[in-house]
Amino acid sequence: MKIKFVISVSLSLLALLLTACQQEQANTVQPGTKTSTGATLLNFVEFEKSVEPYATRLIVTERYMRFDDGEGSTDFVLFDRQQHVVYSVNSDEETIVAVHQKDIQLDAPYELKLTHTKLDNLKDAPTIGGKQAEHYQFSANGERCYDVITVPGLMPDVAHALREFGELLASDSKVTFNTLPADLQKPCDISMNTFAPGRHLEFGFPIQEWSMQGSGRSLLDYQLDYQADQALFVLPDDYRQFSVQEFREGRALRIE
Repeated sequence: MKIKFVISVSLSLLALLLTACQQEQANTVQPGTKTSTGATLLNFVEFEKSVEPYATRLIVTERYMRFDDGEGSTDFVLFDRQQHVVYSVNSDEETIVAVHQKDIQLDAPYELKLTHTKLDNLKDAPTIGGKQAEHYQFSANGERCYDVITVPGLMPDVAHALREFGELLASDSKVTFNTLPADLQKPCDISMNTFAPGRHLEFGFPIQEWSMQGSGRSLLDYQLDYQADQALFVLPDDYRQFSVQEFREGRALRIE
C-alpha cells in the first residue's frame, strides 16, 4: 500500500483543487446531520517521483483514523486514537504490525533551527469554507524541506488527529534513531520524522503538501458527514499480530 504523509505536487493544480473542495462542500455536506460514526472522509491524489499519480483515502472518527487506497482496500493503516496504537494491516501476508506510543526523551544530535515563511501568492484564490488558503514554506537549518497550502480553521478535528498520528510515529522513530548513520541525519528528515513532526498543522488543514524530493499529495474532495461502515475500523481476527519491536527483532509472534 502506498501511503505518504510528507508530499509534493505542482502549484498549477491549486485552482482546480480549491474548486473541487468548494463543490464538495456545497454538494455533499448536510449541516446539522450526524452519522453513527461521526466520520469525515477525505480523498487525495498522491505523487511520487517516477510513479504514476494514485488515489488514497482517509477516514476520521473521534476514535479512529483509517488510511487506505480507497473502496474495497484490504491493506490499510488504522490508528486507534484512544489506545494510542497504529496498526498496519497486510492482507497478502495476513499480518498486523502494531506501533505503540513511546515515552522516550531524546535530543536531536545537533541544534535544529526550524523556520517557516508565509508567501503572499494566494490572495486571489477561491476560499474554502469561507477561509483563505495560505502558502507556507518550512525549512530546517536553512534547508528548504517542504511546502504546504493550508486552510486555517478547516477540519480542525482532522488536523488534530493527523498531529496525534505524526507524534506517535515520531515517538517510535526515537527507538532506533541512534542506529541511523550520521550522514543520514539530515535536518529536514530528522525534524519531520522525529523531532518536529507535523509542525505545519499549527497553521490549519493542509490541502496540498510537497517536498523537495518530488513527492506530494493533494486533497481532491472531502465529506464531513460520511456514513462509514463500522467494519472499516475492525482488525482481522485471524491475522498474525505482533509489535513493531518484535518485528525488528525478527520475532513475528501473535500477541494474546
